[in-house]
Amino acid sequence: MPMSGGNQVTTLPSGLELSRGTIDKLTLQGTSGINSAVGATLETICTQGGIRNVLTSAEQLKIVSSSTDDTNGGSNHARRVKIAGIDGSGAEVEENVNLNGTAAVTTVNSYRHINNVFVNKVGTGGTVNAGTISVKNNAADTVLYEIAALEGQQQSASFAVPADTNAYLTTFMMSASGAAQVSIWLNKQPDNAPFRQVLTTIVGDGQGVTYQLPNPFQIPAGGIIEFRAKRLGGSDVAVAADFQLIFEKD
Repeated sequence: MPMSGGNQVTTLPSGLELSRGTIDKLTLQGTSGINSAVGATLETICTQGGIRNVLTSAEQLKIVSSSTDDTNGGSNHARRVKIAGIDGSGAEVEENVNLNGTAAVTTVNSYRHINNVFVNKVGTGGTVNAGTISVKNNAADTVLYEIAALEGQQQSASFAVPADTNAYLTTFMMSASGAAQVSIWLNKQPDNAPFRQVLTTIVGDGQGVTYQLPNPFQIPAGGIIEFRAKRLGGSDVAVAADFQLIFEKD
């Protein structure tokens, strides 16, 4: 557990203190992912499948839906999404983007990594996104993140740490609809080194497993953590992962 020189943990559970943000310099963040058809080779646990595409430099992004019903112009479905990530300097940035159906809308900010995308405005009495909302890079039109239709939230078990923050993986959960190998990958220096596998487990048919790490993995400032999986049987399986990180500001 990282230590802080500021406020001390009181008689409240330390996890509650973190969630409330009352411990100086420490915050709790997390994310989850699902891949509905994991094949015989490693894939990121994310909606779009395959190994998640990453950017080599910061750039403005394009956000587009597969449905014309996802638009800010009077739709009863998704009208706006919020995107949050890391810019070229390693700082956290975020913005709201008004959707325009199947026409791409360009972000104001430039992003090197994306940590979250979700629908944060819908029409009166409406539901979330009617179509698949894709976040693509501006130059090659490559999908970086997706929000599946009617889900309203990206599902990608990966996270990029800001340049002024250290992160510690303490708790994670994994489950699969069939036998699968699930592994954690870290990239401590995204510009100079590849991802490295640091933990591998086997998840059984229909089982969910939660891990509490007595010695948390440290992800240094600017690093990336990602969960990947591959099936162990002859048919594709659905795999999900959820994890929490303690962030410690420098």
